[in-house]
Amino acid sequence: MIRLIAATAMAFSGTACASETTAVNSASATQSPEASPEPAPSASRITLGNGEQNSIQIEGLKRVSGVTPFSFIRADDKEMSSFRGDSTALTFSEVVIAKPGFIVLHPVIDGRPNGDMVSGFTYLEAGKNEDVTVRIDHPADTGEKFLVMLHTDVDQDRVLDFVFVEDGINVEDTAVFEGTTMVAHIFAVP
Repeated sequence: MIRLIAATAMAFSGTACASETTAVNSASATQSPEASPEPAPSASRITLGNGEQNSIQIEGLKRVSGVTPFSFIRADDKEMSSFRGDSTALTFSEVVIAKPGFIVLHPVIDGRPNGDMVSGFTYLEAGKNEDVTVRIDHPADTGEKFLVMLHTDVDQDRVLDFVFVEDGINVEDTAVFEGTTMVAHIFAVP
């Protein structure tokens, strides 16, 4: 089965969030029965912050000292390529998530979070997670801004299925909302 992969362009203006989607590899995009979509709040009502059951501790955010190298290998038919570069790692002192999922970073470009790009993510067990480190797959300068948010691992496969909100329906792996609050923050790299 080929999964539906989509890119999200999130634009935050005050408390508004707009979404634009692009589908890729949607040949047989179906959802499993246990992965039923949840309705998301209307775009004009969405705010960012922590909830009662889900939260990201921004205070005390630390940059991991030194440089973290990473490698990426991709196989396209018979061709193989590899890439090695520097990255930045950030540690959040505490992240609480009601169901297993992910902490995800999106870059802020021209003052707006760019949901088309995922800069880094880490899997989280349900409950309180301490000293959660997320690697950004490129160097990040002090003061550079990112949106950090939570996603639930709806199909429980420990694979981040990059998703979107379409027609008010939040598709797997869903962004975490409590009411009209999306559990997310914009922050600057220390």
